[in-house]
Amino acid sequence: MAEKSIQTLVYEELKKNIISMRLEPGQTMSTQEIATKLGVSRTPVREAFLRLQSEGLVEMIPQRETMVSRIHIRRVDQEKFIRDCLELGVIDLFLERRSQEAVRRMQEFIDVQKQCAGAGDFVGFLEADDRFHKVLFEVADQQMAWETIASRNGHYNRLRILYVRTEHAADSSVRQHTEIVELLKTGGQEPVRRALASH
Repeated sequence: MAEKSIQTLVYEELKKNIISMRLEPGQTMSTQEIATKLGVSRTPVREAFLRLQSEGLVEMIPQRETMVSRIHIRRVDQEKFIRDCLELGVIDLFLERRSQEAVRRMQEFIDVQKQCAGAGDFVGFLEADDRFHKVLFEVADQQMAWETIASRNGHYNRLRILYVRTEHAADSSVRQHTEIVELLKTGGQEPVRRALASH
């Protein structure tokens, strides 16, 4: 597998920090400061900013500043709508092609979530959450749909980070995932659809 480019590594690092809220909404970012901190030139940082701007995660004012975008609830609603529609759209294909291996992988990600919740690692918790859901798309052979979600859910993910930090939220997510896995083993399409919709 080809190594990731410096620009991609910078982009992924900045996106992770934005989603985790280590870079807070409204916070300004200096190209030079980030380049120095990451030990790269300014060019890959500028390229990463442009990519993040296209995803709605940063706002760039030419010759002035680059700022982490504030969370817009209307955008959150639209990002969640895209995710819900695409996810429900792959359920039939997943159920046709599901295997014990796929369900086992989903269970493993639930176990990772439990570990992260116990350690207070909310970023890791949500990464395991996404990997759980990504299995649905991989089994359905709909990777492009998942890539669409992954590149258009920055506002929704930041709200998820805030939510999962609240009391009992992580436990609730784990319970729902466990229910989904059990239904995937034995249930029909409608029960799985209802469980995912309520999740």
